[in-house]
Amino acid sequence: MTGMIGKTPQLDMLSQLLDAVTLRHSVIAQNIANLNTPNYHCLQVSFESELGQALSESESVSGITTQISETTDGTARPDGNTVDIDEQLGLLTKNAMMASAATQFLASQISQLRSAITGR
Repeated sequence: MTGMIGKTPQLDMLSQLLDAVTLRHSVIAQNIANLNTPNYHCLQVSFESELGQALSESESVSGITTQISETTDGTARPDGNTVDIDEQLGLLTKNAMMASAATQFLASQISQLRSAITGR
């Protein structure tokens, strides 16, 4: 039965977004865990800029890659660590809200598909 319903662009985008949110959550957790590690450089996940570019060019979002890179705007402490705990906790909250919104929208899309299939 799988494969009978094609992927919609919205579901494809939500899948990519949820993958990026999951990865970002892991990266933020890693940054927080390394708060006191000397010479640790804070990492970040970039996804939204590539998503916006793909959407503006009307391309498929399935080819979007999620990049992990070191942040360059952080100020290093005397031990060389660039993790700002307040910034990371703010990013974690923002990421959790994005995950919640994407999950709710995905549930809505699945509900619409279910209604279309059952005719209700």
